[in-house]
Amino acid sequence: MTLGILYFKNPDWAFYLVLGELFLGGSGHYLEFINLSIRALLIITFILLWTLYAIGNQKLLQNIDLNKKFSIILFVFYLFLIISIISGIRYDHAVVSIIQDLIPFLYLPLLFPAYHLLSKPKTQEYFIRLLIVFLISSAVFSLFTFILFSTGIVELQEPFYKWFRDVSMGKITNMGAGFFRVVLPEHLLITPIILIISSLLMRDEKHHKMWRFLLFLASIILVINLSRIYFVAIIVGLIVLKYKHLWKRWFIISTTTLGLIFLIFTSLFLISSGGKSLGLELFGIRISSIASPGIEESSATRIMIFPEALKMIGTAPILGQGLGASITFLNTVTYKQITTRQFDWGYLEMMVELGILGSLALVSFIFFAIWKLIEKINHAPDWHDFYVGLLASIVAFLIINITSPAIFHVFGIFFFVFTLAIALQPMDIFDRLINILYRIFNRIEQ
Repeated sequence: MTLGILYFKNPDWAFYLVLGELFLGGSGHYLEFINLSIRALLIITFILLWTLYAIGNQKLLQNIDLNKKFSIILFVFYLFLIISIISGIRYDHAVVSIIQDLIPFLYLPLLFPAYHLLSKPKTQEYFIRLLIVFLISSAVFSLFTFILFSTGIVELQEPFYKWFRDVSMGKITNMGAGFFRVVLPEHLLITPIILIISSLLMRDEKHHKMWRFLLFLASIILVINLSRIYFVAIIVGLIVLKYKHLWKRWFIISTTTLGLIFLIFTSLFLISSGGKSLGLELFGIRISSIASPGIEESSATRIMIFPEALKMIGTAPILGQGLGASITFLNTVTYKQITTRQFDWGYLEMMVELGILGSLALVSFIFFAIWKLIEKINHAPDWHDFYVGLLASIVAFLIINITSPAIFHVFGIFFFVFTLAIALQPMDIFDRLINILYRIFNRIEQ
């Protein structure tokens, strides 16, 4: 009701509420109503209100230069999505599971209002402030949780852990020597943020101190998360950042970024282990398990799932088995049959649920974003750093999606929607964003 009142007073205010929940609401499940998260209710309600408003104001849709192209992609994808829903019902998938898989895709039309509202300077400033607050709060919360478990104040299976797992939708893992992995859904945005900041650090400007501070915060979150695929995505993304950047500047910043991440990891491990270890053996095992999955439990489980996922794709390769699919595999360690909805293979999960055609329709949305960014980079040589950072971020998401459902996760959809909304703005958008950032940075530094 608050959202509705705000919308009819000023659509910008309602958009602020939606953005605030997205950035600061974690998993989106801190508040629920009839088993629907407050995030789903807010975003879907906002899209419906904006659609009704746009129907009465045709200029809104006519001014969007991607209207025809994006609408065609969206229409084709939603056609396959409807088929996937029907297939899910036909394969007797749980209705709740189908709805849970469907909800993130319902956020795609958010691009239309985001495109218009992000063209306003006040909304841009609010958006940037939220990004900074998101980084600060996420780093503090991750570090706070890490300290609670590392010091033994809180232990696994206690109430805080269960709240963290069931409400925040996070994961806490004891890695030994007092080091605990702290994983949250919103950490999916950290890799692209690190790459965008690294790209902006390659610019010749005066605010590198603030960029480094934000990079430091993002690196803390990444290290405590300790997901292998994120590190691989960072490395690949840094390689993409070479595009349009000078060799020397690119090498210095890329090396600095990786060095900062490594320094934070060894420092945290040294402190958590009581000065006994730098954690190099743990870091080595995490990295080595990429090439040799059998040496690490989660990687070994992923290998067990792989052939079963291929079999499921083989039964319905074109249109898939529908949303809400689960997979059953034999654990070769315990010799027990395990059924789970966690495929641990992003692209295989896409093809199981959406089929080859549905997956291509979804990927075409991503390539549309890449095309728009490259177009922007080639036509805006003075502002290419920001857009190259976004391009590297998309590539990083494609890498992360190998082992997790990154591009069809809520935060994945959110990232691609807002990347397109920014990339499709007029050419001077970067200058305006940078000027807003400078004003904010100057206030912080003062």
